[in-house]
Amino acid sequence: MKKLFLAAACFALTAFAFTACSNNEPTPAAQPAPIATPAATPTPTPTPTPEQDTAEAPVEVPREWVTVTDFNGNVVQVRQNPSVVAIYDNGILDMMYTIGFEKFGIETLIIPNPDGLPLVLQGINNLPDIRIFNGGTLFYVDWDVLDLVPPELVILGARSFGMNAAGDRLSADDNAAFRADTEARYADTAFIRLTINAQDSDLLNDMRANAEVMAQIWPQIADVIMNELEEIEAGMAYVHEIASQSDLRAIFLMMTTPTNLSLFLENSRMDMVYEEFGFNAANPADDLGAFTDQHGFEARAEFVLALNPDIIFLLDRNEMADNVAASAGYQALLSDPIIQRTNAYEFGFIYPLAPQEWYTVVGGFGSARQMIADMTQVVNDIQNR
Repeated sequence: MKKLFLAAACFALTAFAFTACSNNEPTPAAQPAPIATPAATPTPTPTPTPEQDTAEAPVEVPREWVTVTDFNGNVVQVRQNPSVVAIYDNGILDMMYTIGFEKFGIETLIIPNPDGLPLVLQGINNLPDIRIFNGGTLFYVDWDVLDLVPPELVILGARSFGMNAAGDRLSADDNAAFRADTEARYADTAFIRLTINAQDSDLLNDMRANAEVMAQIWPQIADVIMNELEEIEAGMAYVHEIASQSDLRAIFLMMTTPTNLSLFLENSRMDMVYEEFGFNAANPADDLGAFTDQHGFEARAEFVLALNPDIIFLLDRNEMADNVAASAGYQALLSDPIIQRTNAYEFGFIYPLAPQEWYTVVGGFGSARQMIADMTQVVNDIQNR
């Protein structure tokens, strides 16, 4: 397991701010003008002087070209501070939404299916002073929209170009051809892929790489981006220190149907539980060789009991749309007589997780904050055990 730099033990947990985006301070109301006292004798009319312009000049932002390296290792030239941007990755949307799109200077935003955004990102549709366009889906980049509103920058996700307009999945060759044709069609647009690994998760390193690229592209808020990342790192390190020193063993279960469970251990999509947050995995005695699959390993309650974990994390994928954590699926798991024989049930250490932050918006700052809040509750319970 890769080692995570541990934050100082005195990490001030309560200082961790979990806010979605910044608010403007109210403008003080204008004070009434003083009432003039009539003069005893007429006074000469003063000679008017040219009115001085007291308005502040707009702040100039750099528009230099920078060289960035994206998720796939592609080296791309990007013009700094683009104002027309297309984004096809929910994690990147979450990073920018948490910081505040206005700080990036974005005027036009092209995103996949705005009405179908995850609940935690729906507020993007209500942002003032930003034009929002429907750019297709996470899988399909809509040329009609990009023809109408040519973006300066397109940020692709892991699934981009995975489907055609009819919703049919594309082969690897057709996927590559779709991207090549798109880049050729918009030769003046920079295309980069910023996302996270959904196979063997390397969450924090991927977030750091994405943040560094964004800091290069929007240098005027580089400090804001990197400070946010540092807080995320410190929060994860705090949890990691306590969890890794505990002798408790954990598993991550995903409820894919009301009766089916998928198990995620190390080297899987949910490896952040064990890597970034430091929980010890309740590994099976035999190497089943299936934990690197992004959909997990199908496991019944009897298999969970055989592992007998001390901690169970549960994500109910059926509640993805409404982002419900303590769902009916969670209650069904608690009521299962086999699960009730595990150490996790005996200790009261079965924790429901918000599906969107842990599954559909992973890689963003807002989702990472929620992850840290969830895991902090667990380590607090461990310390109070």
